[in-house]
Amino acid sequence: MGGVSLYDLDQRSATLSYRANYMLGALASKDISLVWPTGSSGTAVASYRHHGNLDYHEQQLAGGYVIRATQWLLVGAKIRYLNLGTSDSRYQPQQWLGASLLLHAQPWGNTLLALEAGTRPWDPQRPYRWHLAAGYRPLSQLLTIIEAESEERMRLRFGMEYSYHELLHVRTGFSTHPLVLTFGLGTQWRQMAIDLAVEVHDVLGITPHTSLTLWF
Repeated sequence: MGGVSLYDLDQRSATLSYRANYMLGALASKDISLVWPTGSSGTAVASYRHHGNLDYHEQQLAGGYVIRATQWLLVGAKIRYLNLGTSDSRYQPQQWLGASLLLHAQPWGNTLLALEAGTRPWDPQRPYRWHLAAGYRPLSQLLTIIEAESEERMRLRFGMEYSYHELLHVRTGFSTHPLVLTFGLGTQWRQMAIDLAVEVHDVLGITPHTSLTLWF
């Protein structure tokens, strides 16, 4: 539904998540993340991502920390290490280090606001990025999210999630530049959640997603 990293950071228990995406031309990505509360007001997060195929690979290692500044405001920072490589021996691997500042507000019980701004040192043409998001629950079972982010160009996302107790979560959404449609189902049982989704990309075609989340 989106990429707002702070939505998962306000946890009362530790969370381990694994996600896999499969695309054309043996292109795939795998993500693993760990969220760990460190006290009454702090939360640490670490993640690893591998993206690519036999000819190209991108590896990203990130770590961050969030504190609760007020009853409804979270403030944090994140550092990302990015390594790009290729099977072509004529090109050497390249590494970069980027940083982001994070704000996540929930001034009302049914409203979420998020802001992330950081650096992109691997792109001298666009060395900075920002990400804005807002979420609203018109009903207790229905969550809507709208996002805007600036990477290579400005991109908009919109998503909706309907929850039937904890047994079934139904999601749908879309994003622009390029146009991507998303559909997904999820279920939660005790300390485990499983999600299955699919993206319809105008270039990459149909991209399946699977994810597994554990609380402990």
